[in-house]
Amino acid sequence: MNNDFLNKFKKIIRECNYDNTYKMAMAKSLVEISFLYDTNDTVSISMDLIAKYYLKYYWNQTIFFDLVQGSNLKKTPVILQYTKTLIFQYYDYIGTHKPIRYERVERELQSNLKSELDNCLNKISKALCKDVAWRFTFIDSVYNDDVYRFDKEKKIIIIEGYNLKILRDNYEDLFDLIDYRWGLVLETFNNSPRINKKIKIIDGQDIKRTNLNRFRKYLDLQNPDQVCFICGQEIDDSELSIDHVIPWSYLYSDDIWNLVYVHKSCNS
Repeated sequence: MNNDFLNKFKKIIRECNYDNTYKMAMAKSLVEISFLYDTNDTVSISMDLIAKYYLKYYWNQTIFFDLVQGSNLKKTPVILQYTKTLIFQYYDYIGTHKPIRYERVERELQSNLKSELDNCLNKISKALCKDVAWRFTFIDSVYNDDVYRFDKEKKIIIIEGYNLKILRDNYEDLFDLIDYRWGLVLETFNNSPRINKKIKIIDGQDIKRTNLNRFRKYLDLQNPDQVCFICGQEIDDSELSIDHVIPWSYLYSDDIWNLVYVHKSCNS
């Protein structure tokens, strides 16, 4: 019975459609949520709780890499729309477009943009009830209530505690499978490179930009007069900055061929 649950859960991941990444986010949410419970009893999980995980995933993938999450390029998936709205509200609040992980700004959002955050989470929760929760267990034209049961009226999913333990015990393999499948789906409607690397790095650690000054000796060979790539004027050392021609968020690398000298003012 336990193996049957795990096999069905993996099958849902492997056989999800390529319209959007909602099923991958649901699968990852359930694996993470499994660590909140240590019981064999039946567990009720609210859509409001799951919405918080959706927001975290889509915030991090969007604020760093702006990954497209749906096959219809003319219509952004609504959960991504809500997430982007909150991101831009946060940008307006802090006054810059500096990318920061959701985990690091969550408390700040709760303190200073609480109504905006609550509105976003409420909308995501409603979208999960309408479009996601009831579809997730659909395999081979059959709803699998032994994976979980969805109560639309109460806005909860009902899952056995021992099945959550299975998710918890197999979380490393499941995360690898979910990330791999999520990357495959994203590759169908994103043309940026290193998709799987971008997905994986968001899972495990802070995304840190390296200091580009280590490339100066090579850029001096290429551009000894320190001419600005943007305006074409020479740059004083006090105004010297190094920039990516193709944005870092697209390539996710600091390749020397993609680095140039620019004025700090031109760069900003």
